[in-house]
Amino acid sequence: MMGLFVLGTTVHAQGTDSRIGASVIEATAISKEDAQKKYPPPSTGYPMGGRDPHQGSGVVSSPYPPNQKYDCAKINHGGLVLDTRVRKVFVRP
Repeated sequence: MMGLFVLGTTVHAQGTDSRIGASVIEATAISKEDAQKKYPPPSTGYPMGGRDPHQGSGVVSSPYPPNQKYDCAKINHGGLVLDTRVRKVFVRP
């Protein structure tokens, strides 16, 4: 029984950030043209995602509640990211 607990805990921990209990989702890049067509920017432009110095360099928090964390390592700085939970776009810092 102990082996099952340890295995289950290890598998669960690999997909979550143990400090916050939330998963980091792989980011979905979106082109400027597609973003403007499907998700028009607010009058102030798309907001900037947030960086936490305690997270890996590619992990960015969405500016939209519930502030999902995305792995943006494969997206260029200044690129547009689709927050798939709330269907809104933000800029990768």
